[in-house]
Amino acid sequence: MRVTELQPAWPVKIATAPVNFGIYSARDPFISAAEYTRISADCGYEGTDLGPFGYLNEVLTPSGPALAGGWHDLRFGQEEGFAEDLPGLDDTARLLHSRNRFPDGSSFAPKPTLACPPSGPLDAAGWELLVRQAYRAASRCRDHGLEPVFHHHLGTSIETPDDIDRLLALTELELCLDTGHLLAAGGDPLATLRRWGDRVRHVHVKDARRDGTFCRLGAGMLDLEAFLDALRALEYEGWVVVEQDAPDGGQDLGQIIADLRHNRAVLSGLGL
Repeated sequence: MRVTELQPAWPVKIATAPVNFGIYSARDPFISAAEYTRISADCGYEGTDLGPFGYLNEVLTPSGPALAGGWHDLRFGQEEGFAEDLPGLDDTARLLHSRNRFPDGSSFAPKPTLACPPSGPLDAAGWELLVRQAYRAASRCRDHGLEPVFHHHLGTSIETPDDIDRLLALTELELCLDTGHLLAAGGDPLATLRRWGDRVRHVHVKDARRDGTFCRLGAGMLDLEAFLDALRALEYEGWVVVEQDAPDGGQDLGQIIADLRHNRAVLSGLGL
């Protein structure tokens, strides 16, 4: 009889995020944190992104969801604005560390996810300032026992594949690779993995249509199976945060839940 050798489990955990419900502010959210947590667990997600500061605080208990990371944007291109934003970064990093379920340094310890707010292209002086400020922000995160990642994002100074290349070439920062934002900016997630795979320490999986809108997995341009195969080949360990940003008004809860279940089922069908 032929015995098939079992493959070791891939050390990856799957998280969701409040953006999937259109929750971008802790004030008057669409659903309560408790309901968000219940729905996410029912749909099969192991953890969550922090979302807007203050929203999930009440459910971040030892029996609540594990934190995968927390988004925080800073005005990297401004001296005064950046200084004003740093205390908020301290608050985010402090909260992430206090609710960390994993050893410091673990690939599953929550990642402070740094980004620019809405902003335009940088000139040479702007790049010099961003690099200097990014190192300051990373140092603050490490003071709290956490390793940050930088998130490229549509409509910001770090948007295109060229922006990502330049940021990673000029710094030692690690990357949060967001497949949807990269596709919508004209990039190729597989090409970015080939070029920068050793710097990818956090992953946001989302699909995007050619018009730049985000959609459920399989409805857009993302070759998810090929992307996951490449990620596995790189021996990536850590969180995969599944995002399908919803509008912050007029949300259809039934459709949101259906998409959450669909996205989780697609990943399960691919071995996650």
